[in-house]
Amino acid sequence: MRVLHLSRPAAGGVLRFLQHVVPRLEQAGVECVVACPAEMHSTLSSVRTLHWGVSDRPRPLADLRCALQAQSWQKDYDLFHAHGLRAVSVLALTPPLRWVFTLHNLPPMHLPPLARWLLRRAARTAGRILSVSQAVQEGWLRHFPQSAPKCEVVPGGVDVQMIRYSPTDRRIARQQWGLPEEAPVALCVARLMKDKGVDILLRALAEAPTWYALIVGEGPQRQELVHLTSVLRVGERVRFTGYLPTLDAAWAACDVAVVPSRREGLGLFALEAMAAQKPVVASQTGGLAEVVLPEEMGWLVPPDDPGALAAALQEALAQRERWSAMGERGKQHVLQHYTWEHTAQRLLEVYRSLVNR
Repeated sequence: MRVLHLSRPAAGGVLRFLQHVVPRLEQAGVECVVACPAEMHSTLSSVRTLHWGVSDRPRPLADLRCALQAQSWQKDYDLFHAHGLRAVSVLALTPPLRWVFTLHNLPPMHLPPLARWLLRRAARTAGRILSVSQAVQEGWLRHFPQSAPKCEVVPGGVDVQMIRYSPTDRRIARQQWGLPEEAPVALCVARLMKDKGVDILLRALAEAPTWYALIVGEGPQRQELVHLTSVLRVGERVRFTGYLPTLDAAWAACDVAVVPSRREGLGLFALEAMAAQKPVVASQTGGLAEVVLPEEMGWLVPPDDPGALAAALQEALAQRERWSAMGERGKQHVLQHYTWEHTAQRLLEVYRSLVNR
């Protein structure tokens, strides 16, 4: 079986999905190629790629060229698998004969007329509509309820074997960022943009004065967030690390993980934190409400509510004797439900059901 994956420019969940799932599908005997913009090729070095110049935003003539280019590849593949609404919309201009698509993020509440028409066309022609969480699927069905029989949830996952750190490295890891040895430290790994809610965490720190925060990632809000730490007078308790190639030292340095997102399709960082045996404090939004089971492996708080997040951090501190047990339950939950092996196996079943019709 030959499958062509198609993606818009991606640096988050879509990229990690492709990086981890495509090699596992190939191990299962599926020949995979990824068609994507040139800037993604170096991040998919272990995968065969084709150049597909889809942009982040609609460009009618360029989109039509990309749709026709994809159509020219159909003779070489048994199935197309599109990732994200942009790729789906482009393919819907000239729908493939046999295709599936995965929704990685919550759909917008309001769709422009052209986007609605294209996505309705995609829903009608695709063999299966996959979502990374129940919340994402429900968001899609609010727009296209008639597509329900084709819908299925296939979540992303975590490579548990890649999370390697030693708690005994805590002191050395904290010294790296000038963190006090005994202070409670919250880790947040996110692209620094509004939807990820890092500003909510900073505002919560102003109401939770014992906590320090280690913030990993880059993004367009970085300077704005650094300035906000000064305005809130929490700068001495916040460390911006920028991008880190591995999180080993960050896991060793932190006590809990915080996911303060305003919107989240699934929440891969929450899953990684659970696999690293860290309790999680997360917004009760999108897939996060499915991933984090409150009181068992962490705490859920209303999104966009710094006061509630601060209260949860203080409650977590008061229950620090439970952190180890919560972390262990979180890891077992991930192993049972959220590994890339599970994802690849589910996709393999979907592919076979469509190709063998």
